Amino acid sequence: MKNQAINLGRVGILLPIAVIFLFWIPILGQLVGLAPIVLLLISHHKFSSLYGKDVIFKNLLIGAIISFVGALIGGLIIGAGAIGALAGMSDPAAADIAFSDLFAGTSIIGTIIMLAGMIIGVYFVFKALKVLAEESGVKHFKTAGFLYFIGAITAIIFGIGLLVSFVGWIFHIVAYFSIQTDKVAPQA
Repeated sequence: MKNQAINLGRVGILLPIAVIFLFWIPILGQLVGLAPIVLLLISHHKFSSLYGKDVIFKNLLIGAIISFVGALIGGLIIGAGAIGALAGMSDPAAADIAFSDLFAGTSIIGTIIMLAGMIIGVYFVFKALKVLAEESGVKHFKTAGFLYFIGAITAIIFGIGLLVSFVGWIFHIVAYFSIQTDKVAPQA
């Protein structure tokens, strides 16, 4: 079971490289974009069972759900503001209303919701990786989670947050390739 968890995690953590090249392909790119999350969730579920620590899976799942819901709600608010602004600008009778202000306001609110969802969600991911580091003995998991969390907090400063999260991802890759697999004795 440990080898399965490790292998699923390794594929899941490396798959974003393929997403970069395949994201522009309709449907396939989006499915490949979801695959790393699913594989990492399955990997963490197996680690939860292996180590007897449900929080490894539950915290990652909660983090993924909160991040997704925050992005969805924030995106819907921004989209609704954009549609409202465009519809209002096409109506000459409503020319006195500042529709650019409507779009700016909804964009700010939507972005705040997205950032809040991401920060809270990534905090739960950090908690999951912290427990996984303790149980597996691979401290790079904790470092990766901490860097993801700092990256989420500094996401408002686009370059810094992205760079810190990227370094966290590198630590996450190193962690999955540092964890020891179960040695299977050769059959005679």
